Amino acid sequence: ACPCALGLATPTAILVGTGRAAQHGVFIKNGEALERGEKIDIIMLDKTGTITQGKPVVTDIIVDGIDEEGLLSVAASIESSSEHPLALSIINKAKEEGADIQKVQKFSSVTGKGIKGFVDDIEIRIGRKSFIEEATTISSTLITAADQYEHQAKTVVYVMVNNTCVGIIAIADEVKKESNEAIQQLHALGIKTAMVTGDNQKTAEAIAQKVGVTQIHAEVFPNDKLNIVKAEQKEGRRIAFVGDGINDAPALTQADLGIAMGTGTDIAIEAGQIVLVGGDPLKIPEAIKLSRRTFKTIKQNLFWAFIYNTVGIPLAALGFLNPMFAAGAMAFSSISVLLNSLRLKRA
Repeated sequence: ACPCALGLATPTAILVGTGRAAQHGVFIKNGEALERGEKIDIIMLDKTGTITQGKPVVTDIIVDGIDEEGLLSVAASIESSSEHPLALSIINKAKEEGADIQKVQKFSSVTGKGIKGFVDDIEIRIGRKSFIEEATTISSTLITAADQYEHQAKTVVYVMVNNTCVGIIAIADEVKKESNEAIQQLHALGIKTAMVTGDNQKTAEAIAQKVGVTQIHAEVFPNDKLNIVKAEQKEGRRIAFVGDGINDAPALTQADLGIAMGTGTDIAIEAGQIVLVGGDPLKIPEAIKLSRRTFKTIKQNLFWAFIYNTVGIPLAALGFLNPMFAAGAMAFSSISVLLNSLRLKRA
């Protein structure tokens, strides 16, 4: 009787599994991440930078009572003080069109709604429809145009100047070409998918339809992501969260398995238990498949570790097993465990 094979069964499989994952651009920080990856019920994906490229660009501008250059000027001026991912797209568009970017006074940000401030004593607001409607009414022309853009999976921001909504800016963030296939592979593995986004319901539904996500959490404030994960966990579901931003870090930490995109922020990468180098969504189902193969291998290893002793000890006790054959069986049990673990290198 020898416990060598039992001692080798788990660590060899985990070592080979994590090494194989690294070759595929999936960095697994510990064995616990592999274990949790095998048991996931739902994978929640942040939209920006995970499902989409995370590089939004301005596609359309509709003005009402102001020229396009003037709209871009006030919008870019106030966005120059913002840290929101959409801000850079508006600033870049203003620079392309040669619009003047001015200094902003009394800048303030309302999380999940929009930003406001003053340019030459002129009050400017930019953000969601609800944020603008807190201060003024919006013309039906702008609302109709915004609805059309939202059905095209574009994010629309409204611009207010001195209590008058003067236009909208439509911004598109291209969906990664691998996102649809990645989500279909997850469904084939029996895992449900959900998209979490700050976009309104119409835009979220349009993107979800493109990629095949089955569940949508739209108009989500940054701190709500954590609460959504907790709510699903209270229902007894095991959750994986995939994200790349600073505001994804709490959800990545709370989830049963946090998966960070390698193209994201340092905070998100630190919070994730698995990091996808390069940010390819197809690496998400790949990580789950490898996790399942690794634990299947561990179970096989434990079987081989036990079977030799289970068969050999009674035979030896009855005097039917030559010590030389017993020694050989003991050595071969360890070798079989190692060889079985090495099969993961072909996974």
